[in-house]
Amino acid sequence: MSFVDELHEIINGSLLGDACVQVKKDRYHYFKYTAKDKNFLENLKKILECYGIRCWITVDNPGVHSLGFYINKCPYKELMGLHENWYKKENGKNRKILPKDLEITPKTLFYWYIGDGCLVRRKNDDNRVPTLCLATNCFSKKDVETLLEKLNKLNLNFYATESASGFNKGEKAGYALYSNVADGTPLRFFQTIGLKCPEEIANCTTGSKGIDHKKRFFRDKWPTEDDWIKILSNVKFGKLLRERRFQMGLTQKQLGGLVSMRRENIRDVELEKRNFCTKNFRKVLKATNITTTDLLERLGE
Repeated sequence: MSFVDELHEIINGSLLGDACVQVKKDRYHYFKYTAKDKNFLENLKKILECYGIRCWITVDNPGVHSLGFYINKCPYKELMGLHENWYKKENGKNRKILPKDLEITPKTLFYWYIGDGCLVRRKNDDNRVPTLCLATNCFSKKDVETLLEKLNKLNLNFYATESASGFNKGEKAGYALYSNVADGTPLRFFQTIGLKCPEEIANCTTGSKGIDHKKRFFRDKWPTEDDWIKILSNVKFGKLLRERRFQMGLTQKQLGGLVSMRRENIRDVELEKRNFCTKNFRKVLKATNITTTDLLERLGE
């Protein structure tokens, strides 16, 4: 893969989120990426500079910074088509559209997620599997359907739901994509973009969000240990369970007795005919001393 292809992946992923391409005085093409944390943009600046792009960071609004560069002056003339590919003129305004040749690669998905995605956790529910959300508010219904198809080709199953505006309550604000959870999509998603948040951005803030206005960080976009237990409860792990049970010298009935379950339940999970509910999954992991790390390593083989 060439340098320009790699750069396209980063820029396309960013443009799927909140980044934009502006045209000034009908000839200067300007890439702009806004974020709450300057350190996050400094990290992105270092990455872009590795591709020979000279960019800078400025204060955009109070508490918001922006990274930008003039596409005209970067060494890749192929990028001059970004505005044409990503925007369409409607009623005198530029509306973001989905490029026809857009390919969603792991790197593209990573930059889309860190820019405009999150992991939705249900409060006061120890058993509900967290779901992934990718914002697509600026795209048309047709473009959203295309994105769903492209994600499906990566074996990532999402569905679209109408989104409400966070600024004008009650008003519709396009669509948001939510992941299925029962089919293991959250696990495959993080296997695609990386199981852990990169250390360079982990402690960078994404702002104060939610009803409680709690300060959030990029590391919050990735599963905690407890989140992994919930996510992995929907994944087949019968072979590992059987191996661990043999190592402990237990029959299915004896293991069932340790976790207050019938032998048939243990048997069906080992045969991968079913999964444990999250509550029982926790019990079995504790009784067999299987860690989420053990599971993730086995599933990554």
